[in-house]
Amino acid sequence: MSERGPTLRSLLEGLADVPAGDWPPIGGLCLDSRQVRPGDLFVALAGRSGHGMAYAYQARENGAVAMVHDGRSAPPGDLGLPELAVPGLLRHLPMLARRFWGETVDRLDLVAVTGTNGKSSIAWLLAQALDGAMIGTLGSGRPGRHQPGSLTTPDIFGVYRRLAELAGQGIERVVLEASSHALDQGRLEGLAFTSTIFTNLGHDHLDYHGDRAAYGAAKARLFTDFDSRRRLINLDDDFGRTLAAGLPKDGRLIGFSLAGDPEARAGAALLTADMTGLTARFELEDGSFEAHSKLIGRINLWNLLIVAAELAARGHDSKAIAGTLAGLQPVPGRMEAIGRDGAPLAIIDYAHTPDALESALMSARELGSGTLWCVFGCGGDRDREKRPRMGRLAERLADRVVLTDDNPRSEDGLSIIRAIQAGMNQPQRSIVIRDRARAIAHALSGSEAGDIVLVAGKGHETDQVIGDERLPCDDHVSVREALGVAA
Repeated sequence: MSERGPTLRSLLEGLADVPAGDWPPIGGLCLDSRQVRPGDLFVALAGRSGHGMAYAYQARENGAVAMVHDGRSAPPGDLGLPELAVPGLLRHLPMLARRFWGETVDRLDLVAVTGTNGKSSIAWLLAQALDGAMIGTLGSGRPGRHQPGSLTTPDIFGVYRRLAELAGQGIERVVLEASSHALDQGRLEGLAFTSTIFTNLGHDHLDYHGDRAAYGAAKARLFTDFDSRRRLINLDDDFGRTLAAGLPKDGRLIGFSLAGDPEARAGAALLTADMTGLTARFELEDGSFEAHSKLIGRINLWNLLIVAAELAARGHDSKAIAGTLAGLQPVPGRMEAIGRDGAPLAIIDYAHTPDALESALMSARELGSGTLWCVFGCGGDRDREKRPRMGRLAERLADRVVLTDDNPRSEDGLSIIRAIQAGMNQPQRSIVIRDRARAIAHALSGSEAGDIVLVAGKGHETDQVIGDERLPCDDHVSVREALGVAA
């Protein structure tokens, strides 16, 4: 690659015949017209709701210097950009990404984590432990200095471009969240990993995958279709055990368990859990040790065990691992506590699946003996089957339940709440307050010192999606205002 950038001819060599001509040098590749940067090649493909060609003018206005497309839609006659049809363009995206960024990306030590719950927490914590960066739901970059993001896993060009940028900043290790959508759509194709990690398979995204089998198959691709030096898999999860059983017994598999699975090479036992954090005994192949973490809630023991197992696999000794676990900073919007003396404690958590809500409520229950409140809703235009299940869980595990909006999108928010209540034995006992800030304020004003209010669903998010609008909505702001706590 020259300093001026590769030519279209070099990028498409063997993929398409590029006519002779004065093609401009390419500064980057982009699939999303909104994210095009000056000098980019805009790659227009057919999507679920339209064709990228419809956004060619926007790509040009944002600085695209040329366009390639799959030939399914004719380019605008007055576009004013060099353009070329490339047969089978979709399947060539990994090759294009590697030709443009592969040499830089291959220098990185990459870790990928997949699973229904826990991806963001593990990416945040492991990036800290490895003195590296992350790419995921919370954004990309070093934890605490990261750029916000909108997708768990960006499109394939977004992944490669961001990895190359991080490498250019001197970062050597990056932890990526590998969503089931990303694995199904090939957004990580061409990458090789030092470690791949599986957390669990719960109830989510069935609106996209259709059924649990297809959802699990997408997750499994991270372990069957990609090169990795080791595979860390949760053996306490039914799907995890099946996944591990089907992988080669070549020493790369590191099973981990909190239930004492005999096949596990890493385990842990909780000793104490309170508002100061948790203390646990870790059992690794090189021995056992105790460690304390400022992370709260039993749920975080899973995350700490995964970090410990990965560090041990990299050759860190027990003393070093214990020190690293003690220094980990909490994950934004994941079992994040906010409180003050003489007031109830609020815990903000991203839990938006049945398993995650159950774990968050059980973890919160262990932190105090007072009344446990749960404020939550379910997202619109997403998996509808989980709504009654989450209502049933909240009713069983919390003392008081307040139902509210959580990104209703195009659906009627009250209809979503009624679907949640359909899973309850006594739905009339739940409190319905659609306005999320008011719902949070109601729960906190109705509770007292010693009580715990779990605010679940949005975590780190700062807006509420209603129809086509994104309105400001930050659970942290709402909690602090209700408690009178400064930011």
